[in-house]
Amino acid sequence: MNLVYLSPHYPAHYSQFVECLAKYGVKVFGISDLPDEALDPRLRNAMSGHYKVERLEDVDQVLQGCGFFNDHIGKIDRVESHLEPWIELEAVLREAYDITGPKPAELQFIKRKSKMKDLFKRAQVPAARGELVSNFEQCKKFIAGNYPVFIKPDIGVGAADTYTIRTEDDLRNFFNGKQSYDYFMEDFVDGGLVSFDGLTDQNGNIVFYTSHIFSNDIHKVVVKDENVSYYNVKDIPPELEKYGRQIVKTAGVKEKFFHIEFFRKADQSLLALEINMRPPGGLTTHMFNFSSDIDVYDWWASIMAGKASQRNFTRKYHCAFIGRKHNRPYHYSHDQLYVKWNGKIVHSQPMNPIEYSVMGHWGYLARSTDLNELKEIVKDITWEA
Repeated sequence: MNLVYLSPHYPAHYSQFVECLAKYGVKVFGISDLPDEALDPRLRNAMSGHYKVERLEDVDQVLQGCGFFNDHIGKIDRVESHLEPWIELEAVLREAYDITGPKPAELQFIKRKSKMKDLFKRAQVPAARGELVSNFEQCKKFIAGNYPVFIKPDIGVGAADTYTIRTEDDLRNFFNGKQSYDYFMEDFVDGGLVSFDGLTDQNGNIVFYTSHIFSNDIHKVVVKDENVSYYNVKDIPPELEKYGRQIVKTAGVKEKFFHIEFFRKADQSLLALEINMRPPGGLTTHMFNFSSDIDVYDWWASIMAGKASQRNFTRKYHCAFIGRKHNRPYHYSHDQLYVKWNGKIVHSQPMNPIEYSVMGHWGYLARSTDLNELKEIVKDITWEA
C-alpha cells in the first residue's frame, strides 16, 4: 500500500502514526514544508519518500507533490493527515487522483456549520437551533427578543471571528464590522462541554471510543485567557454513547478518528455542537493510550494496512490533560508537582506555539483510577500563587 501523509512532522507525536504504518509494511510518502534534514531521523527513516512544498496551504504545490509520487512510485492508495486544516486538502487529493476515502462533496458537513446541523438532524440527534444569516432584519427575526445568541463564520475553526450577541446594539456593531463571508447564528447554550471520541475500522465499526469532560469551552478559554483541563470518564452515559454512535453512522466515518462535541445543559440533556473527522487536538491521542493501556497509533495503522487485529480495551483510568500558561505564577513548581504526585503525572511537554492560547504553554497528563484524586492533581497543577 502507498499512503501520502500530509505534514507528518507536526505535531511531533503524530510521527508515531507514520512509524506504525511502516511497521505494517505500508509505504509512506510525506508532504511537508520542511527540508529532509529538518525532519526527525526516526520519521525520515520510516518514510519511503518525502516531497517539500513551500506552504501546505498552497493546494497546487501539494497536488504537484501527490502527482509526483503517483507518477513515480505507482498508484496512491490513501492520503491522510489527522489535522483539521488539511481535512479538505485530503479530499481534494483523493478526488484528483482517484484515491479511496471522502471526497470534497462528502465533507460539506465538516466544512460548513449549517451542513453540520443538517447532519445532526438526519442522525436524529438534538442540536441547538441555528440558521445562516445575511442581514440585520433576518437576525432580529431569528432572535425574536431571546438574547443572547452566538454568531460565527459558517466556515471556520475554533474561536476566530466568533461573537456573543447580547443586545441589539451588539448586533448593529457586528454588522458594522463583519466580513463578507457567510455567518451562522445559533441559540446561545449555557452548559458544559463533553465529547464522544474514538476510531472506526474499514467498515465504519467503532473499535475504540471514550468521552471527555472539559473545564471550559474554547471560546471562553481564549477570551478570558484561562487554563484549560479535561479528562475522560470510565463509564460513558448511555444517551451520550447513543447519540455519538448515531452521528458516526450517519456521517459515514471509516478508517478515521472522530471527535464529536456536545453541550450538557443544567437539566442534563444533550445538544450536539460539532463533529470532526480527526483525533481530538493536543495530546489526546496519548490520553487514549494512558487511559486504557493501548496504542491507538498502532491500532489506526493496522486498520489502514488492512490487518484484522484484536482490539479489545477497558477504560482503566481517568486521564486528564492540564495546560499551564506562563503569564502567571503557580503555587507548585514543575519539580514539586512531580514529587507530590509521583507516578500519577505520566507525561508532560511544551505545547506548540499555535496552541498556546487554548492549550497553554506547557501540558501535563495525569491519570488515576480515582476521579476525586485526579481532580486534586488538576487543582494543584493550576493553583495560582
